[in-house]
Amino acid sequence: MVFVVTGTGTGIGKTHFSEALLLSAGHAGLRAAGVKPIESGVSPCTLSDAERLRAASTFHVKPFGYALPDPVSPHLAARIDGRTLRIDPIVAAIHDVQAELDLLLVELPGGLFTPLTPSALNVDLAAALRPDRLLLVAPDRLGVLHDVIAAARAARAHPLRIDGIVLVTPESPDSATGHNAADIPSLTDGLPVVATIPRASATCIAAAGALRPCLPRCAHSLDRP
Repeated sequence: MVFVVTGTGTGIGKTHFSEALLLSAGHAGLRAAGVKPIESGVSPCTLSDAERLRAASTFHVKPFGYALPDPVSPHLAARIDGRTLRIDPIVAAIHDVQAELDLLLVELPGGLFTPLTPSALNVDLAAALRPDRLLLVAPDRLGVLHDVIAAARAARAHPLRIDGIVLVTPESPDSATGHNAADIPSLTDGLPVVATIPRASATCIAAAGALRPCLPRCAHSLDRP
């Protein structure tokens, strides 16, 4: 199964959620790997998102894709680095490795409509992957209702199905934190909030079983005797 994790923007907790989800998949006995095939702002001095996902995986795949040094949008980071991002090889690589796994988690850079090339957005890559599940991560704060509604409506135009919303508790909660989950389904034609991520380590979140609801089909269909 291929799970795509995207978001309403950048720096909102996608990688933290993805780490916890991979650890949860491991607790469920699944062969799970996480990849971030396009990443900007990669520095030898800091742990990259791709490395964090690899550390949380129970099964490792050979790295592929693009690691770009400038901390800007991928299309601009590639231009600065003198490289051309190509989506087709990424799609082919993901389809090649998914057969070895129970769960392949693909984290996209930035938001769902972040540009990857002058003519392709994250939503185009997500659609090309034909994921079994696509989760949209958003910060549980004031303004998130607008961001989730806008992303959901725009995704339908491609068309791309969003299967669930993940709300991440922000570092600085505000008056809306804790209240958004109740309104999202009715404002998005039924999109469920599948998890609300607290301010805790990925290890603690996974150990508490908070993300098991994100894995029901995968876990039940792949249970071993």
